[in-house]
Amino acid sequence: MRRDVFYKIYRRLESRKDISYVSEKYGFGEDVLYSILSQKIVRNTKKDYYLIARQARAMAREWERGKTLVQLAEERKFPAILTSGFVLAELGHGKKAVKQYVQDPSLAPTPRLRAELEDVLAEDFIYSPRGITCQKDRGIFCESCIKSWLDEQGITYMTEQDSRDMGRSKTPDFLFHEPHELLGREFQWMESKGSFGSPFQARHDYEKQLSSYVELFGPGIVVYWVGFVDDIVLDEDVAIVDRTFFD
Repeated sequence: MRRDVFYKIYRRLESRKDISYVSEKYGFGEDVLYSILSQKIVRNTKKDYYLIARQARAMAREWERGKTLVQLAEERKFPAILTSGFVLAELGHGKKAVKQYVQDPSLAPTPRLRAELEDVLAEDFIYSPRGITCQKDRGIFCESCIKSWLDEQGITYMTEQDSRDMGRSKTPDFLFHEPHELLGREFQWMESKGSFGSPFQARHDYEKQLSSYVELFGPGIVVYWVGFVDDIVLDEDVAIVDRTFFD
């Protein structure tokens, strides 16, 4: 994806309601757009977390006057699960109770809360239990596809768990037993990311993980499964590919 197209899409995506339109306008699959939207929401959540937290008392009063938890979240463009947590805490519900309500809304003490929490769970595709499970399942799926491809190529490797069992604290998903030539040069490891490789996500991943892998093990490949911005350059020893690499 070209950088200018990415930023146009990034600015246009505000909620799930925008996915269909943006997909049709720009020709990218919904899985790509969901990943971009997820990154935008997570970034904004980190930025606005304490700002919204300070509004807990005001939100609780608005809820008591009739606004729903989803409405409160939509007005602030903030995740519904986290918004609900602020409101419920202000209303006197403990953290343990709120966690139980989110896991099973039928445990909420009033019909109104039960109904609204059902709506919250349906609305929040990132921080809800279902959203977290989907993210985990996507990561497992992407790693399994890469594993199958490496096995077909006859490339032997240690998995992340294998490396951790040896006492390594920082290790890629697949550490090759010996360097292998891919993309016209030799690489030592491969890291799977089920997300989109945006400029800020790729930079975050490089600073948090990939730079350490280069320092410890040498050149490697990071796989942004649903795509990436074409002109990203993280390090001459880190190549970026997407799922089409394995076709």
